[in-house]
Amino acid sequence: MTGPVSRREVDVLVVGGGCSGAAAGIQAARAGARTLVCEETPWLGGMITAAGVSAIDGNEGALGGGIFRAFRDHVEARYGGREAVRTGWVSNTCFEPQVGARWFRDELQRSGASALHGARLREVLRDGDVVRGAVFDTAEGALEVRARVTVEATEYGDVLELGRVPYRFGRESRAQTGEPHAPEVPDLEIQDLTMVATLRRHEGRAPPVALPRGFDVARFDGSTSQICSIQDPAYWNHELHDWQSFLTYSLLPGGLFMLNWPFHCNDYPAQGLFGSREERARTIALARQRTLAYVHYIQNHLGHPEWGLAEGIYPTADHLPLIPYVRESRRVVPVRWMVEQDVVPQDGSGRNLVRADGVAVGDYYLDHHHDKDHRPPGQRLGEDYPPNAPFQVSFAAMLPQGIEGLLVAEKCIGVTHIVNGCSRLQPVAIAIGQAAGEAAAQAARGAGVHALEVAAVQRALVAAGCVCVPDREIGCDDPRFAARQLELLGR
Repeated sequence: MTGPVSRREVDVLVVGGGCSGAAAGIQAARAGARTLVCEETPWLGGMITAAGVSAIDGNEGALGGGIFRAFRDHVEARYGGREAVRTGWVSNTCFEPQVGARWFRDELQRSGASALHGARLREVLRDGDVVRGAVFDTAEGALEVRARVTVEATEYGDVLELGRVPYRFGRESRAQTGEPHAPEVPDLEIQDLTMVATLRRHEGRAPPVALPRGFDVARFDGSTSQICSIQDPAYWNHELHDWQSFLTYSLLPGGLFMLNWPFHCNDYPAQGLFGSREERARTIALARQRTLAYVHYIQNHLGHPEWGLAEGIYPTADHLPLIPYVRESRRVVPVRWMVEQDVVPQDGSGRNLVRADGVAVGDYYLDHHHDKDHRPPGQRLGEDYPPNAPFQVSFAAMLPQGIEGLLVAEKCIGVTHIVNGCSRLQPVAIAIGQAAGEAAAQAARGAGVHALEVAAVQRALVAAGCVCVPDREIGCDDPRFAARQLELLGR
């Protein structure tokens, strides 16, 4: 480290201010910890704000508790009720991304936590097998943050990489995990990223978007049935959608549209995000070009010049979101892996077994985005997973094996590639983050993360309205909620 370095000490350092990171910061501060959230972009909220995916996937009904419930309640109140945010068929909760970003900013401030924006992770501080904090590059120079507990909440698992914390990347083999639907041989396949665009309908023609140099729009063949060379869903391995179905997929309040379409559109291979900084920047730039090319395609080929980029939403020169939507990351080697059998019922009951160390829940299906799965027959990746059921996130999956002083959140928890398909969704990430924040605050007061009494973490989470065991019958508004959750956990 060269040049002047400023220093700061906190109880809890959260690296990354996305869904998990913002929630972790809020909960840790509420629990009395001196908390700092370091985020590279100007916005908190990650996937649902800075990445533009402002439509919530999953945790419906009684499964939406805690900070996620407060966020959803705010969004519904902001637009005039539950029906007012059912603007697109992809989600029951749609909103403008800047509305979400403001809520996370304000809620973090109310909690008493601090947020440092423009902080790029440079180094993870380790003392043997103990993580002691991190060093960041900021506009004012290097900042060294010493913390009793650090939370990995980046979009990419950068704390794992820079901290030399063991992790996995890609698809595990059946022999590694014992999962019936894992491939025979491990590989580096991960889910695609998406550079989302937020569009606005204009009266008349929208400002035109130029086709990036050298880009061939033939790759968008089949994205809608309007321009589709082979009108056969089996050939493409997906339903063919007309313009109306495409458009109503993700209409947002405020006359906006979220371009996040999985079929021959703006999904992009994500492997380059996990190389050097230069390779990450190049991958993101190419993903941005693909999205801009599709907006050009909408205007000039699909015949809808009235739709264009919504200006003034994001503080970016090209009007696209600040970051890509990252679906899969480096995943920590945990105390206990979450595998397919943890989310797919095994006993014929349609329900997963209750795990005593559950600290968050989810209910989304095993949703994997691979452009390779929509290629012609014989060229597909070929992922096909069984129906899952509402599931718990195990606290042991958030604990790095053999490493003290670190808790793992966001998409970096110890799940297999298969389980990442349902654990990666925004409500689950928020719930994981809230659990990480509570656990971090308790660990900062005690002997460390591996000595935590999980029951104490669960009691605090349940008291905050968080769901630790899926239960459709008694939601967090019910006066019996806390007692029922603890009973199901065996507490």
